[in-house]
Amino acid sequence: MLLNNQVIRKMGRIKMTSDGEGCSLDGRVGLFFVVDGELMLHICDLSDGEANGDFINFPESHDAVWQREYYAKHQVDFDYFPRGRIIYNRATSVYKLFYDSCTDITADEIYFCYPEGRCEAHLDEYYRCHKCNKNYIV
Repeated sequence: MLLNNQVIRKMGRIKMTSDGEGCSLDGRVGLFFVVDGELMLHICDLSDGEANGDFINFPESHDAVWQREYYAKHQVDFDYFPRGRIIYNRATSVYKLFYDSCTDITADEIYFCYPEGRCEAHLDEYYRCHKCNKNYIV
């Protein structure tokens, strides 16, 4: 079982559940970064998420998580690396995965950790990293 606000750091693959049946992110929202091929996924249970209308979101911003967890090591802003977010729509019971095109493989792995038919994946220009955003200033 995954813990509230757990960070999963794993090269290439999302950790399997303890029963060995595969990964499960059902009942969880989060945000993630992909740094040099490493997934850094921050998740919380829906009950710990932040409600806004029909949606439940991870309670922290990418910037806040990056500043606390990663800035000292990488010395770049939070939007330098590819990133994404998973929210939950309470009205439709569907998760929405928003991601940078540089995270296609990682986004697929996250997508398949949700129940079939209950997650929609969307490329989102808001989450573009420095490579995808030609206007990015280093």
